[in-house]
Parts: sequence; C-alpha cells; structure tokens
Amino acid sequence: MRLLKIILFFANLIFVASVNAESSKRAAEIDKIYQSDQKTRSLFKRGDVYDRAAELKSDAAHRMRLFEMMVDDLPWTARELALVSVILQHTNTGSESEENESWRSQENHLLGFFFARKAARLGLFEQAGSMVSRVERYLKASGIPRDYGLELVSRMPLKVCPINPQISDEQRLDAGLPLRLNEIMKEFCHPLMSE
Repeated sequence: MRLLKIILFFANLIFVASVNAESSKRAAEIDKIYQSDQKTRSLFKRGDVYDRAAELKSDAAHRMRLFEMMVDDLPWTARELALVSVILQHTNTGSESEENESWRSQENHLLGFFFARKAARLGLFEQAGSMVSRVERYLKASGIPRDYGLELVSRMPLKVCPINPQISDEQRLDAGLPLRLNEIMKEFCHPLMSE
C-alpha cells in the first residue's frame, strides 16, 4: 500500500510539472502576441507610417492562434465541440457599414474549424468533413480560391490535407486566410487515426 502511495505521489508530481510547463509555454506565447499587438497600436496612435495591410493580416493570424489555444484548452466532449462548430457555421456574420457597403467578418467559420478539429481529435471522426467545410465557407465568402483550403482525402483512415500543399502558409496569409494549414494539419494529413 505504501509503495502505491509513493507511486501515485510521484505520478501526481510529474503531471503537475507537465501542466505547469504547458501553462508557462502558453503564457509566453500569449505575451508575445500581446506585445506585438501593443507595438502595432502604439505605431498607429503616434501616426507612424507602417504597412497597415500587413498588420491587419498579422492581427488576424494572431486572433486565429488565440482561438486555437482557447478551443484546445476546453474540457468539452467531442459531441459538444461538434455542436458548437455547427452553431458557429450558421452564425450570420454579414453586416452593413455606414456607407452602405457590404462587409463580412468570417472568423466564426474559422473558430468553428478549431471546434471541429478538436472534436475529430477526440474521436468524432465525422467532423473531418466539418473542418473542410468551415474553411471552404471562409474562402468562398472572402473571395479566396478554393485550392488554398482543405480536402478530405479519406475517412478511414482519417486523412485531411491542404488541397495544394505547395501554397505556403505565408501565401495563405497574404491572400487573406489567417490559418497555418500546412503546419496545423500535419497530424491529420497522415493516415494514423482509426476508429
């Protein structure tokens, strides 16, 4: 019994240390994103000349990374994640500006992508198609070519890959898609998952 208590004690220490290390890594990444954001805001407030278009793309990429971190840390079931992904997919994101010009904020589709991806990670493999469709809807609404998105290569084994892996994540960002698909889809672009 005493040996079991000692083993459990050390297992708990190892778990706490790994949680603390992950938490520190996340905190450092969020701080880096925050510092970059504040630098941009400072330049804007002072009226310094800088590339606003590039900054807007960078801001969007930073928001996507924060969305990804938030979803990854949710202790929800695969089903709950899948339902949230569908709700976000159906959110009306259209609006009108004061000049009567139509504009859209399509980031809910990309947030829905992260929910679908996490559900697939947790074993709800039918969400693979949802990952593809969330990105596809963003691309269509944003006027970005479909080959910048994802394709469902196979359901079993699960394999979801960028349609054109020759398109770099930097090219995606320049086109207006703030997802690092080549990087974040590596785990799904290899037929390792099975039911």
